[in-house]
Amino acid sequence: NGSMVCVENTSNRGGGTCYPLETMDAIAAVARENSCRAHVDGARIFNASVATGQDVARIARDYDSVSICLSKGLGAPVGSVLVGSSEMIARAYRWRKMFGGGMRQAGIIAAAGIYALENNIDRLAEDHARARQLAEAIDAMPSFTVDLEQVQTNMVYVACEEGGADDLVSRLSGHGVDTLTIDDTTIRAVAHLHITDEDIDRAIAAFDASQ
Repeated sequence: NGSMVCVENTSNRGGGTCYPLETMDAIAAVARENSCRAHVDGARIFNASVATGQDVARIARDYDSVSICLSKGLGAPVGSVLVGSSEMIARAYRWRKMFGGGMRQAGIIAAAGIYALENNIDRLAEDHARARQLAEAIDAMPSFTVDLEQVQTNMVYVACEEGGADDLVSRLSGHGVDTLTIDDTTIRAVAHLHITDEDIDRAIAAFDASQ
């Protein structure tokens, strides 16, 4: 038995995929039926919103709480927010203080987060388009494959030869392109605020040279 059901939307290991609304609603319903709270790990929930055209409030409608990262696609230097009922937030604030999570003079950080929320949501579509461009180019290369159905937002998971992931990451790094090893045969590339069209072209050339 548990006390909480947590859903990550978008799904990192799912390649940045978005849960359909009916799935989100069904998971929350199962949580309620089993007397569990329902939480959305919404580190990239605005990516899901932009990709699906669904409002964030609708995506998380049936959930008790949502955590939102301000420093991933939204581009703030640091910070996350927790959204929930007034009662829950009051309790969360107390627990944060008990565990030493309080910060002083954090207004400058909050200002960056507010700027990100007011200015950087709609532009996430640019990250999605660049990720799609990168994915299609890599998938056309004989040494790599990409599940293009998974490329719904800003992540690209690239499959390479068995045991070749670490070597591929190293070769790409030599071309100035940073990626992440996921397992022996898979690496991840992410488009974000600081990635330009020229960077995508450079990344495509780096993958081509790393075959």
